Amino acid sequence: MIKEAKISDYDIISEIATDVNKTQIFDEDIMEIREALTNYNKIVYIDYENEIPVAFAQCSLKDEEVKPTGYLEHMFIKKNYQNKGIAKKLLNKCEIWAKEKGCERFTATCNVDDKHTIDLYNYSGFSEISKIAYFSKELNV
Repeated sequence: MIKEAKISDYDIISEIATDVNKTQIFDEDIMEIREALTNYNKIVYIDYENEIPVAFAQCSLKDEEVKPTGYLEHMFIKKNYQNKGIAKKLLNKCEIWAKEKGCERFTATCNVDDKHTIDLYNYSGFSEISKIAYFSKELNV
């Protein structure tokens, strides 16, 4: 069962993200998720399987010139629950939310080498727009 998350669900969301991969979630992601729980233009959904919280998805509205666009910010599924159709259910729920907000487009991103997520997006009707590489370096202060 998918439910809209509330600020009181923050610890549940954090536990799911940590279960997926301790190195995958960063402080800025945590702050973004926390902010999404109180922002009209963002939403977080938690999926419960047999009353156990196993996954969450966060989506938002991105301002475009004419109409807003829905955007999948994060999706985390506990390791023991992956490959069971939960990602597709959460993605559909996020798309419905975006339509209710007046969006005619929904977007998502992933790493170029994340075949599983790319397959999910292709299966869900997304079209690849481009491949992007991000670069970063530490600045010695």
